[in-house]
Amino acid sequence: MAQWYYVNDGQEHGPIDESEFGALTRSGVVGPDTLVWTDTMENWEPARLHVPGVSDGVGTSARVVRPAVPSDDSGGRDYRRKSGMKDALVEFFRRYFDFQGRSNRGEFWWLILDSIIIGVVLGVVDALLFGDVGANYGVLGNIWSLATLIPSIALSVRRLHDIDKSGWWLLLALVPVIGWLVLIYWHCQVPDEHPNRFG
Repeated sequence: MAQWYYVNDGQEHGPIDESEFGALTRSGVVGPDTLVWTDTMENWEPARLHVPGVSDGVGTSARVVRPAVPSDDSGGRDYRRKSGMKDALVEFFRRYFDFQGRSNRGEFWWLILDSIIIGVVLGVVDALLFGDVGANYGVLGNIWSLATLIPSIALSVRRLHDIDKSGWWLLLALVPVIGWLVLIYWHCQVPDEHPNRFG
């Protein structure tokens, strides 16, 4: 059964089962404009669009304000949104110098896949354009690596923020093997279900 979340007074509540909305509506906690979310939705939306029995005349005493998750006018979405291959690449460059906030697992791991694919393509192009020099030294591949160094660090920091860890933990990458394994483990973790100190 789907797990739902709702926002009142800027505070996120849940997860709850859909069947619990009836009592919350009768008590005035959830009204037609209360923002709700479940993992099949991309953004928070009013309860009247998704919760049976909630209409404009029911539960009007509900206290509804902005969602507790970060969003902005530039198309930002909440931290539980689903990410895809294209979306991850767009977000990666859009947040080039952004060491604040959070990035979810999809955004992180799709970008890893994007980078592998781009690296292979650039390796082939290097070999075709530059012959042995390109094959041995990866001219375009090195340019790509330099161009993506800073946003890669920023993305890793935001992924750590997603599980409520300081970005300074990224320095574990300087510890061979053990540090890398710890970071890979953390990058695979399920994000915090609720807003944390990073967003």
